[in-house]
Amino acid sequence: MKLMHAALPLMVALPAAGAQTGTPHAEPARPEDVRLADSVIVHRADEYFSRLASLGHNGGVLIIRDGRVLLRRSYGFADRDKGIRADSATVYNIGSITKQFTAAAILRLEELGKLRVTDPIGRYLPNVPADKQGITLHHLLTHTAGLESDFSPSDYEPTTRDEYLRRALTSRLRSVPGTTHYYANSGYSLLAAIIEIVTGAEYELALTELVLRPAGMLETGYRAPQWSASRVAHGYQNGRDWGTIVDRLATPGSPYWALRGNGGLATTLDDFAHWEQALTTRRVLTDSSRRKFMTGYVNEGPAALSQYAYGWAVTRSSRGTPVVMHNGGNGVYVAEFIRFVDEGVSVFVTSTNAALPATPMARALEHIVFGEPYALPPVSVTLTPTAVQRMSGRYRLADGSTLVLRGGAGGLVAEASGQRAFILLTSGDTASSRVAPTLNLRADTIARAVLAGNVGPLVRAIGEGEDSAAVAGRERELMASRVERFGAFRSLDVLGTVPAGRAEQRTTVRITFERGVATNLYTWGPAGFLIDIAAQPFAPTPLLAISETEFQTFDLRSPSAMRLRVEGENLVALTPQGTIPLVRQRD
Repeated sequence: MKLMHAALPLMVALPAAGAQTGTPHAEPARPEDVRLADSVIVHRADEYFSRLASLGHNGGVLIIRDGRVLLRRSYGFADRDKGIRADSATVYNIGSITKQFTAAAILRLEELGKLRVTDPIGRYLPNVPADKQGITLHHLLTHTAGLESDFSPSDYEPTTRDEYLRRALTSRLRSVPGTTHYYANSGYSLLAAIIEIVTGAEYELALTELVLRPAGMLETGYRAPQWSASRVAHGYQNGRDWGTIVDRLATPGSPYWALRGNGGLATTLDDFAHWEQALTTRRVLTDSSRRKFMTGYVNEGPAALSQYAYGWAVTRSSRGTPVVMHNGGNGVYVAEFIRFVDEGVSVFVTSTNAALPATPMARALEHIVFGEPYALPPVSVTLTPTAVQRMSGRYRLADGSTLVLRGGAGGLVAEASGQRAFILLTSGDTASSRVAPTLNLRADTIARAVLAGNVGPLVRAIGEGEDSAAVAGRERELMASRVERFGAFRSLDVLGTVPAGRAEQRTTVRITFERGVATNLYTWGPAGFLIDIAAQPFAPTPLLAISETEFQTFDLRSPSAMRLRVEGENLVALTPQGTIPLVRQRD
């Protein structure tokens, strides 16, 4: 299970009544200077993903242009341990992209006269209390119902429909229905319940009849397609086999209600090509329903850079052209589906290695398709065991912080101790933020206090309120569960603080127990409050050997990389400010 808290969700006030919403206005696309030939796009995309596969990427890619499939190919492994390569028949999980299929089923039922999106949920759900009688299907579809995101501790908790509905309907609303956008998985689980009640069939069967079969998607579902185990892509996290969601849904009654309707569907590249075709024809929805399907109704953030439709985010590209898109994932599996509607291009990218997520791949693929600059992943060489042993050791920077290199993950891995070494490892530089010492100390205080059962410093760091108390409570439970699973607490090390987005900083804390090591990631906003807390198993950073004397880190999510060169017994770091010596320490 992924040990991660959700980011503290952002609540966004909706426009006043009468304010204009919908697909964001886009300036006319500038004339194309060069429209790349199909063969050029295919060659460049294949080179990009082939290089990623050599670095451990597993996943699929689908490029459709003007209704034609240009590239439909899988890379890496479906099951690495059994040596099963991924191919065109591999089954991938699509996470929250599931939401658009639930929304399509609702719209199809509206076409059949079975419901209307303006209907209140009380028309279909029993025992709706007074504070929720104003919630409509439209509110659920656009995440404006005011519900919390989840009412289960896990996607796989065996809840019945009645129990999940009871939890949701008796919960306290975050906001008055229709006034605030707050991304809530639970809303789509309620829509799945409504689909079942209206059709009299289980969600997966109803979805198949209403949407999947008309679209030609006979290999998409939770369990109904009955794929052979060898076809289902395994997920990988920190070098370990996470297994598959299909396996987790093998028990009778699953998918349970924390997942049903809002996530967890699996599909193939062929089936997703059929889905794209259905989105441009009347195979599933009429023209008017498809417009309703992909119209943005509510801003997703205060900057209004995107709007939420029915299971889609609506935005525009850097070229000023309209885009409809959605992604999904659980921290191991990631899928991205992006439709450049006026440019006749759609891309679908999946990944099953947590270290190489699909999201930055999809951004690079957009640049490839439209002839824009992009960076190719590096080509690495394989080190001999002798070379790995020769490089392994502890290297000291001038301030006393250290970088430890050792064998692992098929080559060299690195760990940092101390602010300067940590920022070098994570950003390729040693220039540290002036607030790093303060945030390092705050993170140390918070983590040690939570380990002792005291969440006071954490609550104050988040800011007083319902969210802070709830998050702090979950963090305390997580720490207690770590002690239960990994044994007694041994030590805590603040590795350092690095920039993390616009005016944000992220502090990494390593916590060592008797039988395991975990990592806490504290993200601080510009005002100094905590805006996100994440927890995950500790893993060292892989080093790619570019040659036998040059090494670098590689992270798809960051353009920065640490670059090292061997100089005799020592190393030098190649930074924007010049070379920095790292002196080998002898025991």
